[in-house]
Amino acid sequence: MEKRISVAPMMGQTDRHFRYMISLMANDLKLYTPMIHAEAIVRSEKNFLKKENNNQKKVGIQIAGNDPKIMARAVNIVQRYNYNEINLNIGCPSERVQNCSVGVALMKQPYLVADIVDHLIKVTNLPISIKSRIGVDDYDNYEFLYDFIDQTSSAGCDHFIIHARKAILKGLSPKENRKIPPLDYERVRQIKSDFNSLRIEVNGEIDSIDKIESQLKIFDGVMIGRESYKNPFFLAEVQDCFFKNTAKLSKYDFMIKMIEYIEREAEAGASVHLITRHMTQLFKGTNGAKEWRNLIGGNSSHKKDLKSLINEILVFIDNREEILV
Repeated sequence: MEKRISVAPMMGQTDRHFRYMISLMANDLKLYTPMIHAEAIVRSEKNFLKKENNNQKKVGIQIAGNDPKIMARAVNIVQRYNYNEINLNIGCPSERVQNCSVGVALMKQPYLVADIVDHLIKVTNLPISIKSRIGVDDYDNYEFLYDFIDQTSSAGCDHFIIHARKAILKGLSPKENRKIPPLDYERVRQIKSDFNSLRIEVNGEIDSIDKIESQLKIFDGVMIGRESYKNPFFLAEVQDCFFKNTAKLSKYDFMIKMIEYIEREAEAGASVHLITRHMTQLFKGTNGAKEWRNLIGGNSSHKKDLKSLINEILVFIDNREEILV
């Protein structure tokens, strides 16, 4: 089974501008859209999904929902556009998602998730994956996770991405749910051992090359979360380390291509800020990082005309060619 490295779907972050940026520096990493509710897909304008992945490579789309028929209708629409995997969100702990009875709350209803999978495989040939936690609230033991994987895989899902910590729905914010419940990689390792024929990938604080190498010895893939946003060039390191036969784009050439992208998107009517906000951490840990953040993401950057902003970016990178190799 081919090993895979992916970037986690993140609400408000892994939009098409972010995905374009990451594709330039790490083209072999698997990317996903942020979570999109199935009802939004069904009720939206026909070109909604086309716009969401406009003129980019095929990516996985993460959808949420709890009605098998609506989920099937949504997937029927999705497969007309530029997507190559359906990922079911059974892991988000946000209050808004809980109020809709979707996300990680559905882990408590494996029979319903299995029914959703059954409906989807009848309407699409696209691969279907499930992103979940290891548990939720008091449903926090290996037997519960085993039963969830057993029921949903029996319905036809053979690909699971498991965040190696449980979710606590009451009392913790989404941010706290990414940090406070302890990681338990061992529980996910046991799932891989007991369901060896399934593709099992692991997620949760995988933020170094060493951690990726270690986890790939056990699992079929790893999913990188917040580190991809806090330090985007880390993904360029991942690309260089694990996909050695691909052409490497220098950081300077990457910046030039991003400038071209900004100009192209602005001409098409896109907000420049919605692009540059993803670029604020590109120089994290280097000389000039604060200056860069102020230039690209500070309040004054919103007031600059496009030509002035581009010129300032060019001056900044031309003065730092030594760190952009």
